[in-house]
Amino acid sequence: MPIDDESPVNRRQFFKSTFTEIAKTVLEFSGEKGKESPGKRNYLRPPGAVEEGLFNSLCTRCDECIKVCPHQCIRGSDSETDTGARVGTPIIIPKEAACKLCTDFPCIRACKDGALRPVGDIRKVKIGVALIDRRRCLDYAGGQRSPCQQCYSQCPIKDEAIYLEDSRPVVRGEKCVGCGICENACQTVNPPSSIRVLSVTKGL
Repeated sequence: MPIDDESPVNRRQFFKSTFTEIAKTVLEFSGEKGKESPGKRNYLRPPGAVEEGLFNSLCTRCDECIKVCPHQCIRGSDSETDTGARVGTPIIIPKEAACKLCTDFPCIRACKDGALRPVGDIRKVKIGVALIDRRRCLDYAGGQRSPCQQCYSQCPIKDEAIYLEDSRPVVRGEKCVGCGICENACQTVNPPSSIRVLSVTKGL
């Protein structure tokens, strides 16, 4: 989700509000409350998506963004019950396929309805924010002969969005774009993934 005003104050306000919302789901993700609460979103929108309520009013479900995605990362929601998304609207589910952050953003260029808007370069994308469950992460759990670090090695903006501290991955939330590549990579070595990308688009 683009931030219109790039001033430090407004950016701080945006991220403060964003992380307050995300904090409400952290305990659920880490297992403190067990299953997810009904109505929680378990999907992401494509790059450049506007606020969720506006997105649903603008998106005509034309499928153009889905058709042009070269990596088939975007698909239409087929069930509100399963995903929480309006049926037919474009979604990304990282455990299925993460956004590859195409530099030319074909999905945004294909959207004629204004639901996806230009974001500049990949560092301006704000699909979501990654969270690491350190109790399940192999690099934090110990006992590894060699570090896993799959999330770090595959991050498209590593050392910015994810960096290593004592050989363990740490997410820098304000830099994370939420592409979901880390979540997808983690599940290949440690299923189910110990990383979850939570949407930052408001208006559920």
